[in-house]
Amino acid sequence: MSHELLARTFDQWSRDGRGASMEQEHGDVVGQVLAQMGVRAGEQILDLGCGNGWATRRLAKLAAGVQALGLDIAPEMIAEAERLHSLTIRARYAVGAFERIDAPEGKFSRVFSMEALYYAVDLDAALREMLRVLKPGGTADIVLDYFTDNACTSCWASKTGVPMHFLSTAQWCAAFERAGFTPVSARRVVDSRGPGDPAQFQPSACYPDWSTWKSVREAGSLWIRATKPKPA
Repeated sequence: MSHELLARTFDQWSRDGRGASMEQEHGDVVGQVLAQMGVRAGEQILDLGCGNGWATRRLAKLAAGVQALGLDIAPEMIAEAERLHSLTIRARYAVGAFERIDAPEGKFSRVFSMEALYYAVDLDAALREMLRVLKPGGTADIVLDYFTDNACTSCWASKTGVPMHFLSTAQWCAAFERAGFTPVSARRVVDSRGPGDPAQFQPSACYPDWSTWKSVREAGSLWIRATKPKPA
């Protein structure tokens, strides 16, 4: 896997309109997570793998004075985020890799990511970088659909042509702990809309039939919450 491959792939996804479809597919789960994060006024939040910035903009609206930075490897996704930006919120967007975040140590109160961290070229380095830019006591809230306990997602890497980290819930938690996060917890979040109407289902490479789509939706998303410990 390389950053160049990721940038080319997600630039094409932007041209294909897939940035917009992510909000429709994942908006309910993200809404549930954001409602439970307890974001306070004035916090600074990093959104890793922001795509067209839809979650970044939602993060920036959670409390007064919140500032959100969306980071993505794909220049065309960031350009789309800039086009969709609202001047009424404190959000901005930047091109960059998870392993090299252009921010000082302890910059952010929170790191958020939806359906992106498994694309990290170097997962351990990305987790260490997340830890570095968080304030002591800051939290990382990472949401993923691609994990081994959601078995019907196992084909995604081969279907998309992009290498991805396919880990179990326990392996994800262990990776965060290895990077220095503690405590680390995990739970499932199920879309409150359910799988939807079978008559409206449209097959795709990752969801070739209704049964696969239904299984993935009912399995739910994996929400990992990890904290940067405060000095003793």
